[in-house]
Amino acid sequence: MSPAPTPQRDRTPSPREPAGGSAAPPASGTAPARTTGWAATAAAWVPAVAVAAAMLVFGWWGIARYNSMGNDEVATRWAALLPLRELAHLLSKVDAVHGLYYLLIHGWVALGSSPALLRVPSVIAMTVAAVLMVIIGRRLTGSGWAGLFAGLIMTATPSISFYAQTARSYAMVFACVLGATLALLYALEAEAAGRSSRRRWVVYALLVALGGYLNEMSLLVLAAHAVTVLLARYGRPAVERWVLAAAGGAALVAPLVLLSVAQAAALGWVGPPGLTDLRVLVQDYFGVETVGAGLVAICAVVALLPPPGTWRWLPGGAAQAGAEPRPPWWRSGGVSPQSVAAPLLVVPAAILLIESILLHPLYVDRYVLYGEAGAALLAGAGLCRIGRWLGGISGRRALVWLPGVIVCLCVLVLQLAPQHHFRRPGSRRYDYGGPSRYIGANARPGDGIIFLGKFYRKARLGYPADFRNTSDFAMAASPLQVGNFQGRDKPFSTILPLMLDHRRIWVFGVHPSQQHPPGLVREESLALLRHFTLIGVHQFHNIAVTLWVRR
Repeated sequence: MSPAPTPQRDRTPSPREPAGGSAAPPASGTAPARTTGWAATAAAWVPAVAVAAAMLVFGWWGIARYNSMGNDEVATRWAALLPLRELAHLLSKVDAVHGLYYLLIHGWVALGSSPALLRVPSVIAMTVAAVLMVIIGRRLTGSGWAGLFAGLIMTATPSISFYAQTARSYAMVFACVLGATLALLYALEAEAAGRSSRRRWVVYALLVALGGYLNEMSLLVLAAHAVTVLLARYGRPAVERWVLAAAGGAALVAPLVLLSVAQAAALGWVGPPGLTDLRVLVQDYFGVETVGAGLVAICAVVALLPPPGTWRWLPGGAAQAGAEPRPPWWRSGGVSPQSVAAPLLVVPAAILLIESILLHPLYVDRYVLYGEAGAALLAGAGLCRIGRWLGGISGRRALVWLPGVIVCLCVLVLQLAPQHHFRRPGSRRYDYGGPSRYIGANARPGDGIIFLGKFYRKARLGYPADFRNTSDFAMAASPLQVGNFQGRDKPFSTILPLMLDHRRIWVFGVHPSQQHPPGLVREESLALLRHFTLIGVHQFHNIAVTLWVRR
């Protein structure tokens, strides 16, 4: 691990600063001084390897989750198993935004399609993201400790494990966003040094496009990167090149954006965000457990504080020591941990929240999960800063890393209970595995089944073998024929005679009740209450399974 860096490595200087004197060794623009031999090798690789190992442990721990799948995972498995022609038909109707991910998993399922195996690509992607976190943290601060602490805080955050063990694209989006951020740092480094940066901007644009095709909401990171580029103050040519690269990457995603706009009805379930959504977002970024989240937030705030020499309440300040106080990070120019991480933490989520309040509701916390990288980077830089302060005051070198180790261990221990919860079937909004297996174990040949309403028909897509003894007599057209995940139901006038032909009917979804709003669900409920007797109720997580017998 690198020797304890001096406080001047907190930022990358503006090109306007003199090359010598008190200018800080940069984290981007000019490579920081490096040691040689085994110490340099350890500094470069040990933090990344340690964080990768930690993320793999968190990713593998409880990955099977009792073979239960949530709503999105059922959709992933079914779509990935479709032949390419049927997959193209599905994407032309719904879920085009996940098309690239479905295509990638379509190739992956050649290895198997168990829930655990479907989640492995997400574990790999989140591990890559954790390593990129270490690299970015070290590059921005010049300290391997800062990168290590940022990576460990990221891996200990329960939301990261949640999506690392979800067969969906969000872990891959996270990795693409961090990859694009690192590419941006390399491109700005070349701009500051006056070297050719065309290839680096091309890499940046391609990573932006890749993230956009995995989920178009990742394009909101461009707004965060715009703030970083403007704060760097590297001159008009650098801004123009960033604009061209960002516009090029976004333009490549334009066909997907247009297609998803045509499918906007699929997001009809999203409502305007409220205070609960904001609380969940804070938990996603800082942690579920209050004390642990508070520690991470405090460390992030420490990183955002201006240099001590500018604190007017500090007796004497830097002037007493004969040193010129450095300006705060938002006025100093160059690239710093703060100018990269703070926009990443705030800007994408703020844009999506404001848009969803003022215009059309699109906000879902997982769409901006990658903002957690900003919280982790700030916390890692803050811990490194605290260690430097304590080490400078006490003269003890060990205090440079000891506070970070203590805080990371505390955050880990405090978050263990939420981490354990996220590995249980009940951690997902819907658990399709338990109720499907229950029907598979208890249904008899000839039994009917009603999905109340048709949203719950996804269970049959995820666990077809468990419904082999039941007849979905209310379905007029299958999901494959319609090109969605629910299929199409028959009118109630056709369904009622079919209901009366069955002696036993399983009801999967919500409890039949005459209190349901007018529609097919209420009509089916009233027919069950009028002509059938309830003989069995089994409640699962947000899904009820009831058995009715003809009177």
